[in-house]
Amino acid sequence: MNSRERMCRVLNHQTPDRIPTFEYAIDKKTVEAICPGGTYADVVEKLDLDAITAWEPSSGGYVPGMADQLKAGDTFVDEWGVKRKATGEMSAYPLEDDVVIREEADLKKLNPPDPNSENRFEILRQYIKRFRGERIVSYCILDMFEISKCLMGMEEFLIAFKQRPHLIKALFELTTDWVIQVARKAIDIGADMIIDNADIAYKMSSWTEPKLMRGLFVPCLKRVADAVKQRRAYVFYHSHGNIWEVLDALVGTGIDVLHPMAYEDGMDISIVKKIFGEKIVVAGNISTDFLSRRSRDEVIRLVKETISRTSAGGGYILMASSSIYSGVNPDNYRTMVQTAQSHRYR
Repeated sequence: MNSRERMCRVLNHQTPDRIPTFEYAIDKKTVEAICPGGTYADVVEKLDLDAITAWEPSSGGYVPGMADQLKAGDTFVDEWGVKRKATGEMSAYPLEDDVVIREEADLKKLNPPDPNSENRFEILRQYIKRFRGERIVSYCILDMFEISKCLMGMEEFLIAFKQRPHLIKALFELTTDWVIQVARKAIDIGADMIIDNADIAYKMSSWTEPKLMRGLFVPCLKRVADAVKQRRAYVFYHSHGNIWEVLDALVGTGIDVLHPMAYEDGMDISIVKKIFGEKIVVAGNISTDFLSRRSRDEVIRLVKETISRTSAGGGYILMASSSIYSGVNPDNYRTMVQTAQSHRYR
């Protein structure tokens, strides 16, 4: 079976010929090391990854066409009006000064980017033309939690959950509407899967009380999942951090895939699969620390151990526990992929 068929079997809770491999973001330095002069798409083809991701441009904080003109440390204003600093990596860091939203009245002045702008989908169209029918083509969108956090600044955002939930609710409604419009357009163009990209937790728990997350955020995620599935596409949900306290609610929204459940965040992907494997596919969670600093033999051992604990009966996509950032050892990443691809279901 080809890559698309393999991924579809897993996404539909069937057993494929082998474990699918996928990486939703690979830094340009790693790309260059694996495919000199090539692109992320070339790496996907060379390593025979089973899916590819086009990113909605503002998801990394960058204005379309601007990223290649910026140096690490440069500041700029993104499409939402958020002041950011370029990092030299795939995403630009939001700054906390001069935030866009302080009061509910500021929502009326907010001018969201055009969700249907053609430059938002240029890379997606290229990937669909190149890989349609061969691989799953996904589209990654920064979700309402992340957009709202950037618009308010982290500190005020978290305080508002407790003290001004009406403001959080109104902001989530606005940003959820935008995410849904972008997702629908991407699916209409040909995307097979939407990646809802957020970090709702840190190493100990969700950023704010689970009760507040369930009441304010989870209904918005369900709206996104419902809209995507109405157009017969898959929903891939990404969040770093320890999400145990809200995990059942996230699964209950109807998402198809959950990523990455990293050990370093107190998660255990094999336990998540054991509990929720009939409802979701799990994806992850090969440690990027291993890929960055450990030996080739240690990477092989970790991949085999993870496969042994997680892959029974399908329902598992092997990925790193984060994006493949510039510090990842390219040889270790290649080893990770090849080790996984050598495993066959009987």
